[in-house]
Amino acid sequence: MNFAIIGSYTIIIPTSEGEKRINHTNLITEFGESFFLNRWINESFNPIQFILIGNGNNLPQKTDLTLGNETSKRKCVCEADLESKRLILTATFKATEILGTTEIGVGNGQILISHDRYEKITQDHLSGAIGDVKIEYIFQLSTGAIKRGWTPSTEGNNIFYAPEKNEVISVFENNTGSGYRRLYSLQDLRDVKGGFFYDSTSQNIYIKPTKDADKIIDIDNEEIVVQVK
Repeated sequence: MNFAIIGSYTIIIPTSEGEKRINHTNLITEFGESFFLNRWINESFNPIQFILIGNGNNLPQKTDLTLGNETSKRKCVCEADLESKRLILTATFKATEILGTTEIGVGNGQILISHDRYEKITQDHLSGAIGDVKIEYIFQLSTGAIKRGWTPSTEGNNIFYAPEKNEVISVFENNTGSGYRRLYSLQDLRDVKGGFFYDSTSQNIYIKPTKDADKIIDIDNEEIVVQVK
């Protein structure tokens, strides 16, 4: 069992008909983990300052030092929500800055603390947009552990599942450091290696590993870490 901090974010696009929201989770980098630990006991690192966006396409890795290709960054406003044990960051970007981006992260001017890749933002996403695009970034305290007992899903396509009663907010491979992308249906998961879907009704976590697996032992060897609230 481990105690961890999970990053999640929402890209909020205002339109005349209401808000469009794009929600994802991401991984904390190795330097990001060091950042949080050191901030608890000393001031070796500067505080969080920036939300970063870019158009790189590589899968996020624990060892990442920068975005694949940073295109914009904004100073963020930070708010501590002590009741929910989370830190909320917000920043605004022009729609033209968001267009064409595929990745996001948080930094302090020295290191990259978190990183994720998302579906490319196109004109369709920004259709009807009015005003600036807001990004809300949340760091949530969580617990997690290496998950065992995976079962091949009847969905096929190298999808596996395991029971999990707590809401899953992040998944990564302990051996490779690869973070998994959160998806919102089994259908979406069929096409994404390195993805996960949590079914709150059945209380099952579904994953599609970054590598094809012929046996359950292949999954266990990757040491899939499931982090929950």
